Formats: sequence, C-alpha cells, structure tokens
Amino acid sequence: MEYILHTCRGDLSVEISIKDVKSLRLKVFPDAKIKLSAPLGTPERFIIDFLNQKRPWIDKQLSAFSQTTAVEKEHFIRSGTSTRILGRQLAIKVIPSTRKQIIRDDRWLLIYTPVPNDQDDVDRQFTNWWQKKSKQYLLQQLEKMYPVVQKYGVPMPDLRVKKMQTLWGSCSRRYHVINLNYYLYKAPVACVEYVILHELLHFLYSRHDKNFYEMLTIIMPDWQERRRLLDYEIVLGV
Repeated sequence: MEYILHTCRGDLSVEISIKDVKSLRLKVFPDAKIKLSAPLGTPERFIIDFLNQKRPWIDKQLSAFSQTTAVEKEHFIRSGTSTRILGRQLAIKVIPSTRKQIIRDDRWLLIYTPVPNDQDDVDRQFTNWWQKKSKQYLLQQLEKMYPVVQKYGVPMPDLRVKKMQTLWGSCSRRYHVINLNYYLYKAPVACVEYVILHELLHFLYSRHDKNFYEMLTIIMPDWQERRRLLDYEIVLGV
C-alpha cells in the first residue's frame, strides 16, 4: 500500500506495511524514503490522517537529511566531500600517488590513487576498503560481545556484512549467522555494541518478548538511549 504525501521535498510516496505490530511506526530515511508500519486491522482513513498529522515532523527530518547528505550517503567519493566512521565525521581527500592506499586519522580519510580522475575506480577503491575495514571492526566487536551468550552454550555465530535497506542487523538461528548492515560502520561505537548485543540475544530468545527485553536491560541498561541515538544518526523515526 502506498500514499502520496506532499512534503518540503515535493510529492513523496509513503510505503505502508500492515504488520503484526502494536503501534504505528514511522521512519524517514536519508534518501527521502518514507515508511510506515501499522498494526493489523488499522483503518486506511486512520493511517492517512496520521500521516497528514505528522507532515510537519516529516518535513523537519527531510530537511535535516538534506543538510547532511554527504555525511550520510556517499553518491561518489571526491575531495571536499565527507563520510562518517564510528560516529566521527571525516573529510575526504583524493591524492595522486603511484599506488593505491587509504589512510584514516581523526580528521581525514586520505585516498591515494594513481588515477585520481577516474571516478569509477576511486569509488571501487573506497567501497573495497570500506567492506574490508567494516567487516574487520564488526567482527572484533562481535567477538568482544560474544561471551554474553557463550556461557549459555551458544556457539560463536558466523558474521555477514551486507547492505540492507531498513535493518541494522538480523540473525538466522537456523544457520547460526548474524547479518550486520554495511552502513553500521558509520554509527557511534555504543550503537554498534547495541545492535550486536540485540542480535546475539536472539539466539537465546527468538521473539521480542518480556524475557528478551529484561535480559537486554540487565546487560545494557542504557540500550534505549543507544537505539535512539542510532535512529537519530542515520534513520529518523517515531
């Protein structure tokens, strides 16, 4: 189901999903996608009224993303743009060199390349570097958090890092795999820890029930603040 909503960015389509959820959940994404989850049986008129009521809020989030596009989602990599790694904004500089290399410090992401004017090649170099570094870091964090469930006899899960549209993480109890979003490497460390712990606990509790949240709260009392920060940093939702 879709609904066309007039916003500060023009007429945008709202993707509406009817799910087994307890309340309406509205999210705005950096690429101006808008998604709404609604409980089963919610009247269509109620959904439309809700979206129109939330239009000022949606405009505010769209405006916030339009001011940070270079940070949130790189369309292509060049000197003068920026990216975010583990919550820190870094300026990008492409530098002519005899060999390819990417160096990161507290302020800069320096991309050395023999072909600085070949945009496709620079993009591929950045993507390959990001895939390697994000996988290394997320695996380190998974290994650090794993003892929380290891003591309950849960084997170490495999890790896959891939681009996902709406989820920061997911897990397969059947195949014993945790999937983490490629873009999670942008988020602050506290948020990364929350996502990994959340997925690990699903090997103990398959559903988001009382036991799941009680365990999550015992291990990470500030998990709600971490989740809020994650949604605010990359995806804005109510």
